[in-house]
Amino acid sequence: MAYADLDDVQGLIAKWPIGTTTTPTMTQATAIINDVSFEIDAALSANGIAVPVTTPAWFVSWLSLANQYGAAAAILKSMFPGATGPDETPAYAFWESRYQKALKGIKDGSLIPPGQANEATVAPSTYLTRNPDTEEDLGDIAE
Repeated sequence: MAYADLDDVQGLIAKWPIGTTTTPTMTQATAIINDVSFEIDAALSANGIAVPVTTPAWFVSWLSLANQYGAAAAILKSMFPGATGPDETPAYAFWESRYQKALKGIKDGSLIPPGQANEATVAPSTYLTRNPDTEEDLGDIAE
């Protein structure tokens, strides 16, 4: 069960309508949405959460957004592969960034509501465990 559907994702990329003759087609775009949902469920399951998640409603809504972000990025990558020039940002980059942040929060447990995860499998989090390969975005505090 995907947390989002084609109408949800189409709202994010409204400038590029998906239809029966587009690339990807509606059927292919729906498959992409399902694939992203499977990736989210795998990350949730690794944290001891039964999938698909059905409660609390606000968490399911947030998972829907994460599903939409990932699917929008993948669909835009499919529509416009390599469609950027030097120093240009690809069309999918914004949604990809939001999806990766959501997926990271699921994987490290920081965005999982208390009581959802199997408490025995949630490891303590430190700066180094959250950021083994990259610096954490500290926002205004780093300026």
